[in-house]
Amino acid sequence: METKNKSKTEMVSNQEETHKGTIVSVTVVGLVILVTYLVLYGLYMARF
Repeated sequence: METKNKSKTEMVSNQEETHKGTIVSVTVVGLVILVTYLVLYGLYMARF
């Protein structure tokens, strides 16, 4: 029984680390897209 509980605990901690990494990655990609959009929009508006 102990090994089963231990492996479940390890799986939960691994999943939490994976979710943290996923959130950070998605946030970074979202910020890159947002900054790119704002730069391109600024260049478009500067044409006039």
